[in-house]
Amino acid sequence: MSATEQLLERVKKFGETKAKMALDLLDTLPEEAPEPPPPSPKPLGDVYSAIGYAEKYNHPYKTTAEWMKILREGEED
Repeated sequence: MSATEQLLERVKKFGETKAKMALDLLDTLPEEAPEPPPPSPKPLGDVYSAIGYAEKYNHPYKTTAEWMKILREGEED
């Protein structure tokens, strides 16, 4: 059952004034639904700032043991 058919079923239960208002609103609707807007691009500001921080303050060639030592030192603070 379409949304229009559901609305018409509900309009049958309305009083005369409310039914006229609902049917007038139904007449103003377009025949076809408009196209949805294209999705907006996701903000990547946080990602780029994290990459910039990593490039600026971290040496790119660290072993896992070195990274774990740095992480553990941060936990102790």
